[in-house]
Amino acid sequence: MKKTIAIGLVVVIMVFCGFKLGLPSGEKSLIKVGNSTLTSKELDEKIESMPPQYKEYYATPEGKKQLIDNIKKEFLILEYAKTLRYENNKDVVEQLAKVTNQVIVAVYLRDNIDKKIKIDEGDTKKYYSEHVAEFKTKEQVKAAHILVKTEEEAKGLIARLDKGEDFGKLATEYSIDPSGKTNKGELGLFARGQMVKPFENAAFALAKGAYTKTPVQTQYGYHIILAEDKKDEQDLTYDQVKEDVKNFLTQQEQKVLLDAILTKAQKAIKVQDNSEQLLIKK
Repeated sequence: MKKTIAIGLVVVIMVFCGFKLGLPSGEKSLIKVGNSTLTSKELDEKIESMPPQYKEYYATPEGKKQLIDNIKKEFLILEYAKTLRYENNKDVVEQLAKVTNQVIVAVYLRDNIDKKIKIDEGDTKKYYSEHVAEFKTKEQVKAAHILVKTEEEAKGLIARLDKGEDFGKLATEYSIDPSGKTNKGELGLFARGQMVKPFENAAFALAKGAYTKTPVQTQYGYHIILAEDKKDEQDLTYDQVKEDVKNFLTQQEQKVLLDAILTKAQKAIKVQDNSEQLLIKK
């Protein structure tokens, strides 16, 4: 399938990654079709920007050859369409206007928000030290369960566990939860708030290695729960969270700067909004 990817993919890559018309000084072109050129650097940039499922193939010699051939075809269509003055086509002009508006907004926000934000190590360490109590892992339980329809069935299985039978084997044979058939009832790690309340309460009350001695009823049926492992709440170190802290502080700064820009814009630009009337009619 990788070898038969349509030229449409290349069109998307070209539109969003941008081919240059004309050649930067000192760079040699791999191909030149009319005024459109492709350099080795540009080819590598195109491949690097691809999703992982395409990048692996197009980084090979065979993949690069196919990509260059596709780009050459795209250039041919582009240059031929330009001889027919398609840059003046109504639909082309409308689409370019939309893209131009998006670029204007993106570049303005880059210059007036992204370039003005400077979050350094001092900022992140300060925030961490002031909010260290917030940086904790939640208490977690790694559990497995057997789910059956009736309380009597559950009690019978608990009696068999008390005699030493294997929990996983019983889950595989008797659990009506599909997970019981495929992975011995394993549920993995979970924190409070992720399971229905009766199940959660019973699971977190168990000691590591213990199972519930009485059936736990939920809307799904009757459970026997095994606590395979338990992880207590733990403090997270600065190194573990510094990137999250930096991202959080960056987002806060972005919001402050964006709000300031919108306030200025609203004072300078007249806004007419009739959408409420339209929504009321619907």
